[in-house]
Amino acid sequence: MKKQKAIISVAVSVTMVLALLGLSGCGGQTSELSMADEVSAYVDNIDMEYAYDTTYNLAYNDDLHSSELGFRTAGSDAEHKAADYLAGEMKKLGLEDIEKVPVSVDKWQFNGASLKVDGIDTITPASYASVGTGDDGITAELVDIGDGTASNYEGKDVAGKILIASVDQWNEYWINLPLEEANFHGAAALITYASGGYAQVSGDAVNMQDICTNPSIPCVSVSKNQGKQLIKAAKAGKSATLTVDNEVADDEGTSYNVVGKIKGKSSDQQIIMSAHYDVYFDGFQDDCAAVSMILSVAKGMIESDYRPENDILFVCHGAEEWGACGSEFDWATGSYQMINEAVPEWAENTIAVFNFELPSYDDQAEQSQIRCVPEFRDFVREYVVDSGLCFEAEGDIYPEGTNEESKDTGTYDDNISYRFAGIPTFTNLHNYGNGWYLDNYHTAWDNEKTYNEDVMKYNIGTYGTLAIMIDQMPALPLNFRQTCNDLREGFNADIAKAAGADVEAFNTAVDSLEKAAAEHDAKVQDINDRYEAAAAEENTEEMASIREEGKALNEASKEVFGEIQDELVWVVLSADVYPKHGMTQDNIDTINTIVASLEKGELSNDDETGALDVAWNINGGLEYGFYSFSEEICLDEMDTYTESQNPGNFFWGSGKVAPLAETYEATISLLGKSDGDDFTDEIALYKEELTKQQEIYKAYIDEETDAINEIAGML
Repeated sequence: MKKQKAIISVAVSVTMVLALLGLSGCGGQTSELSMADEVSAYVDNIDMEYAYDTTYNLAYNDDLHSSELGFRTAGSDAEHKAADYLAGEMKKLGLEDIEKVPVSVDKWQFNGASLKVDGIDTITPASYASVGTGDDGITAELVDIGDGTASNYEGKDVAGKILIASVDQWNEYWINLPLEEANFHGAAALITYASGGYAQVSGDAVNMQDICTNPSIPCVSVSKNQGKQLIKAAKAGKSATLTVDNEVADDEGTSYNVVGKIKGKSSDQQIIMSAHYDVYFDGFQDDCAAVSMILSVAKGMIESDYRPENDILFVCHGAEEWGACGSEFDWATGSYQMINEAVPEWAENTIAVFNFELPSYDDQAEQSQIRCVPEFRDFVREYVVDSGLCFEAEGDIYPEGTNEESKDTGTYDDNISYRFAGIPTFTNLHNYGNGWYLDNYHTAWDNEKTYNEDVMKYNIGTYGTLAIMIDQMPALPLNFRQTCNDLREGFNADIAKAAGADVEAFNTAVDSLEKAAAEHDAKVQDINDRYEAAAAEENTEEMASIREEGKALNEASKEVFGEIQDELVWVVLSADVYPKHGMTQDNIDTINTIVASLEKGELSNDDETGALDVAWNINGGLEYGFYSFSEEICLDEMDTYTESQNPGNFFWGSGKVAPLAETYEATISLLGKSDGDDFTDEIALYKEELTKQQEIYKAYIDEETDAINEIAGML
C-alpha cells in the first residue's frame, strides 16, 4: 500500500498543474465548453487510494464469498451479503435514495468441492452451475475421455464413472457440449481442465465459465497440472471420490441490484453508471475493480460538489456472470430483469448507460478506445478531437492517446440489457482474446497483482468526464447518420437481388433516413450551441429554456433509438450485435460457396473455399463444434437457439435470433466423404435450405425497409 500512496501523490500534483493551466485535452488544447470547470474539479477529486482499497475489500473479504475458492454467484448468500456491503458503502459516500432492488434469477450457490484419489493430494475443484453430489459424494472409476468429443467414447463403457476431459473453450467449443456428451453416455460426473485458450497464465490455473445448458451431472474444473495427474490415475485404473456442495435451483433465486443516486436539478432524465459484483474466484478485475470504479466516479463528483442537471444513478448489478438454467443467454440476467421487470420506467427517462468491466489491467495497447453504440460515434470523436476535455492517461499507458474512432458495444456485459431496452450505452474496451484476457480471465490469477493504477485512473477520468458532458448537454448527441452508415455497410445488394428483395426500395429508405437524420443532428447541434452561447453570457433564464427544448428532443431521439434496436439490430446467436438480416445474409453467402465447391467436386482447396473449409461458418459458427459430438446432442443444442423450442429462456436475446439454416445433416454427410465423391444429395439439401434462407432474407429486407421509412418519419 505504501507504493500505491506514493504513486497517487505524484498523479494528483500533475493534475493540479494541468488545472492551473486550463484543462488539457488529448491534443493539448484548452476547453471553452461550459462544463470545463466541473470536469476539472471532478478530475482533481479522483481518489486513487479509495479506488484501490474498495476493489481490494470487495475482492478479498471472505465474508462476501461462498467457498474457499471465492465465488459470489446469482442469488447466493455471498451475493446478498455483498449487496448489503455495497449499500453501506454508498451511504458512506453520501449517495441518496439507496435501495436494493430485488430481481428473480435461478439460484446458484457453490459452497465447495473436493476430489480424492489415492496417491494424489486432495484437489479442490471449482464447480460449474451444475448439480451437486450430496454429502457422501460420488465414488467411481476415473476415465480419461480425451477432449470429451464423441469419438473418445467409442468402445468405452463410461456409465456411472467419473470422466476427465481437456477442453479449449476459446478455440474449440463451450463447456455445454462435452458436459451434455458425458451425460448422454451415462457418466456420473465430468471433470475438465483448460488445455488451451483460457487460463494459460499457469499450469495451476483453474478456469470457470457460464454453463449455457441445463444442470445435469456434476461438472467441475481443475488445473492443467491436476488434469495430468488425474489422467495418470485413470490409466492406472484408480477410482476417485468427488464431492460437490452446489445449490442450483430454477426460479428460486433473488439477486439484488444496488442503487444509489446523486440527485440532479431535475429528475426528468437520468444517467446510469453500472458494474456487476458477482464473481468467479475473487474477481479482482472482473468485476470488483469496475464496481470500485463507479463508486470512485461517485466520490469524485460528490467531493467536487458537482450538481448534475439530471439524476446520476450508480448501479451494482448481481447475476451478470450467470443467472439462468438452460439458456444460451444466461449472463446479464440481473440487469435484464432490472430494466424489463423491476424498473421498466427507466427505459423512458434514462438518456445514457455507462457500464464497465475489467477496468484496471494493462492491456498493452498503444492507444485506448471507447466503446459505444454507433449513434454516439460523432460525440466520442468530438470528445477526443475538439472538446479539450479528453482525459490523458498517465505514465506509460496509452502513449498514442485515445482513438477518435469508437468501437461498437457487444453482448458480453450488462450494457446489452439496457441497449435492447432502448437506452444508448457506453462501455470501456478491453481486449478480448489475447494477453491478459485469455491468460487470467475467470481464474484465481485475476488478482491484485494485475492492478494498474494508471489504467484505472484513465477509466475513472475518461468515463466520469463523458458522463458530465452528457449530463450538461441539453440535447442528447445521438447522430443517426451513423445508423445509415452501418445499414449500408451491412447490406449485400447482390444477395438481396438474388433473393428477390427490392434493393432500390431499401436504398431509397436509407437515403430518406439519412436526410432526416441530418436534419435531426442539426437540431441537436443548434440546441447545444445556443446553450453554450447562453452559458457564456451567464443567461440562466435562456439556459433553462433551452434545456426544456433539449428534453423534448431527447424524448424523440430516445424513441428513434429504441425503434432502431427493436427493428434493425439482432444478435448472431449469443455472440454479438448484427444487422437483423446479417446472419441470414452470411448463411446465403456461405451456402452459395459450398454448392459451388461441391459442383466442382471440392471438399477442401488451397484457397480455403472448399465446402468443408467454409461450412463451419453457417449460423454464425454455431456448427463448428457440433461436428465432433453426437447428433442427438447437436439437435438438442439447436433447439436451445430456437425461441419457440426454448420459450422464456432468451432474456436479452428475445426476438433477436434469426431462424437457423438446417444444414447440419448435409455437412455431417460430407464429413464422411472425399473429393470427387458423388455430392448430389448434399447439394440438393443445401439448395433446399438456400431457398428457405432467401425467403427469410427477403422478408427481413422488406421489414427493415418499412422500419427504416417509419424511423425516418419519426425524425
